[in-house]
Amino acid sequence: MSVPAKSQSPGTVTPGIPDPPLPFTGGRIPASAAERRSVERRVMAQFFVAPALSFAALGGGFNLGWPRLAASGVIGLGLSALAIGILAVRERRLMFIRGGSMTPRAYRYFIYEGSAAIPYGLAFAVAGFTLGACGLLYLTGTAPGAMRDAVLARPHFALVPVGTALFLYGLGFVIGFRRAAGSAGDRIAIAFTHLPAQLGGLILVVLGAAALALGLLEWLAPEVFRAGFSDYFGNPWPYDDGAASR
Repeated sequence: MSVPAKSQSPGTVTPGIPDPPLPFTGGRIPASAAERRSVERRVMAQFFVAPALSFAALGGGFNLGWPRLAASGVIGLGLSALAIGILAVRERRLMFIRGGSMTPRAYRYFIYEGSAAIPYGLAFAVAGFTLGACGLLYLTGTAPGAMRDAVLARPHFALVPVGTALFLYGLGFVIGFRRAAGSAGDRIAIAFTHLPAQLGGLILVVLGAAALALGLLEWLAPEVFRAGFSDYFGNPWPYDDGAASR
């Protein structure tokens, strides 16, 4: 049974409510009213207010025909993800809201702590940096069509960040946020409970590593990448505009 947060001393690790949905495999509730208020403000700012404003700018820009406003929204989303990632890596923790308005307030905010926060945070940072870079490129005069053509001509522009983010996110799944085991039997039960998340994480790690390896190959040795593509599919790289040879 969960122990109410108000009965815990600050810093006490509690079992909280049952393990939240994957990929998170453990955590604790705020240990005091002051910590709860701090977590509440930060979760709302990071995961609700900042993304909501960015989405509003993005949607408003599309609907009103103001592409620069839409690009600003993309940059805002990127900066939001980047901030989440940097804080997760620096503090080795992630904070999330769990449940809706019917969830008791004391159990609504979860703090996930441990080494898994580092790859999760890095995945957020990579995704945020990529989004922000795309928005900034548009604001500095690069058309979306030109970005698309650049990615098709040199696919490492997409493969490297996507592969890196998938690899890191999968690594977070594999590590997991595990609650402390009370006994040997409990340890075995925890391992079996989190096995699906770890298997899913391994799949993401393999996919991410493959995409990253292909991206690095195309980046560092484009002629080898194109020769391999031609040998496998029987056709040359269809989007090659000669950029690889420059």
